[in-house]
Amino acid sequence: MHLDGAAVAVTDATGFLGRYINEALRERGAHVIGVVRDPDPDASEQCGVTLRRADLSAREELVRAFEGADAVVSNAALFSLRNQNWDEHVRSNIHGTENVLRAAAEAGVRRVVHVSSVAVYRGRQPLLDEDHPRLPESTRPGRSNAYSLSKAIAEQKAWELARRLELELTTIRPSGIYGAQDENFTAAFRSLMRLPVTVFPAFFGLPLVYAGDVAEAIALALEKPVAVGKAYNIAGEDRTAWEFARAWSQAGGRAPWLKIPIPVPYRRSFDTSRARRELGWRARPYLDGLRETLSTDAPAEEPTDEAREGAPPAAPPRVPLPNADGSPGTLH
Repeated sequence: MHLDGAAVAVTDATGFLGRYINEALRERGAHVIGVVRDPDPDASEQCGVTLRRADLSAREELVRAFEGADAVVSNAALFSLRNQNWDEHVRSNIHGTENVLRAAAEAGVRRVVHVSSVAVYRGRQPLLDEDHPRLPESTRPGRSNAYSLSKAIAEQKAWELARRLELELTTIRPSGIYGAQDENFTAAFRSLMRLPVTVFPAFFGLPLVYAGDVAEAIALALEKPVAVGKAYNIAGEDRTAWEFARAWSQAGGRAPWLKIPIPVPYRRSFDTSRARRELGWRARPYLDGLRETLSTDAPAEEPTDEAREGAPPAAPPRVPLPNADGSPGTLH
């Protein structure tokens, strides 16, 4: 698909990840239709998108919102560090995904990119590719797996509906996402780093990915015909949480004067070779992503000694970010 001049509908377009998706699409000349529950005219002006009202639970509203679109990005989802209610995850993530795909078909849209998650995989193998088994629908739900199981079932339903409705589907599976104005992981990490003394996991590996890089993967998937019918792991560098904290400090983030290491010998990595090979996608280093993140959130941060010693000034972020509208979070 040539994005220049194309109309792309994005659900939760004014949320955390949605704002990055908007910018990646608009940089390629696409007209973005932001599909949100409560449109704010001011947010529409700041985002540079056309906002349309639709709730994930109302398929007829979604059909109207998708009219005239050439593609749909199914981005809206429930993820919250404070909400592990299974029924709410079912309504938002499973039933919401089903409604989005059915509405796309009814609106005559055939191209869909669904934002899934690496949380869909079962097992604890150290390196997982896209063919690794996902959590089955028969998995018993609970508070500890509400997000991961709901996303696994949602993706399964998406593939089933794509086959039945003859949709051209791609699924993007990001790892943990960080970025500006994130109310989940980044906010929690910032709170931890503001303490004067804190305990911190050492040897704990869980690759994080910058929201701008996830948005880039979505745009590339829309552009590349080879992406139809494929899933892609989108994960950051294979680094430790300790290295992420060091990059945070070097980028100008506030940091404790003492971090007490607690050994947590855990590592889980995701094979991104398919995205790199077929989409030409690359994850930027932590330092680059964090400089963009902290330059947007600069009023909350004070430069550290490491940041003052030779680090170049943070470049202005490419993403115009309006006030958050209840974004579902960072782990898609």
